[in-house]
Amino acid sequence: MAPDPVPPVPLERLLEHRPWVRSLARALVRDPWDADDLEQDLWLASMETPPEREGAVRRWFRVVARHAAGKTRRGEGRRRAREEVAARPESEKSTAEVVAEAEALRRVVVAVMELEEPYRATVLLRWFEDLPPAAIAARQGVPLETVRTRLRRAVERLRERLDEGAKGDRRAWVLALLPL
Repeated sequence: MAPDPVPPVPLERLLEHRPWVRSLARALVRDPWDADDLEQDLWLASMETPPEREGAVRRWFRVVARHAAGKTRRGEGRRRAREEVAARPESEKSTAEVVAEAEALRRVVVAVMELEEPYRATVLLRWFEDLPPAAIAARQGVPLETVRTRLRRAVERLRERLDEGAKGDRRAWVLALLPL
């Protein structure tokens, strides 16, 4: 004859472990809302399939909590992966925007290359080679203030040329250069 099945631990006895179950849920997941959800899942599981032995209640909660937390993390990872595949990145530019930026860059390069010396070389060293004015002054063998004056005058001339190309509409070329 088979032995009588052991009755599961009654819910009242399980509820005595409520503060410990809450701290276990908070230790396993960082977000407080996720911890609340995990705690609710643990109580639901304890009602559906309660632990069988009084002495193994905490171990039962630990096993069930780790399993539920892992399942939640895997589900979140899959959800994030699906969203990344489905979502169009905000930084993705349209073809028209790429063409407009390339055209703006071409106009700037042409305008810079049409500058007379020593402005062209100074601009190229400053913004294409990314040299600070002091390094340009040392390289060109001129005072720092001369480099600053050349840069200021070169920028004025470039603005005039780009304004002419845009028929006086500075916004047309300034907005196109912002991403650059």
